[in-house]
Amino acid sequence: MLRLQPESVALLVVDVQEKFVPVLFEPDRLIAACQLLIGGAKALGIPIFVTEQNPEKLGLTVAELREALGDAYRPIAKMEFSAFGSEKFRRAFGASGRTQLLLCGIEAHVCVWQTVQDALALGYEVFVAEDAVTSRYAFLWRSGVQCCVEAGARRTNAEMALFELLGSAAHPQFKTVQSLVKELASRIYGTEVAAPKGEGRWRWA
Repeated sequence: MLRLQPESVALLVVDVQEKFVPVLFEPDRLIAACQLLIGGAKALGIPIFVTEQNPEKLGLTVAELREALGDAYRPIAKMEFSAFGSEKFRRAFGASGRTQLLLCGIEAHVCVWQTVQDALALGYEVFVAEDAVTSRYAFLWRSGVQCCVEAGARRTNAEMALFELLGSAAHPQFKTVQSLVKELASRIYGTEVAAPKGEGRWRWA
């Protein structure tokens, strides 16, 4: 089974743009999950790539993610649906030396899906964070993710991916990632069932 490796993976934020987000299925969940992945990737020193589809028409990456990205906000504009359809992206990703790609963004059944197809064809290991992608309709989101999995990508989620990359509660960035999870998890996953009295949610930490 594919396993995320911090020295091998890069995060790709696909086309989470101003004019598109308002028409998406569960946009707040998408943005919070992307914020979690971006914050975790920055804490772990993982390279981050950002694409924007036809930004003159669809606008920039949403402000919440631009803020989370900070200096990592260096968007690559494209017209092609697949990020690998952009020569600039292909060169930048190839130059990074990374062999794994962790994807978040939109739409699951168009730009994310076609990026997955091309990444797999090029021999990369691909991971799709299901909670950090979406489409305009729930059916299209679920169908897009399922197609990615059937093609050979591994399904994951933002929290699962980050703890897999940490590997241990002794990791020097564990507390940073834990703090991000505590801040954002309820926006992504909904209200938690209360822990039994006297039992914390982070006993394993």
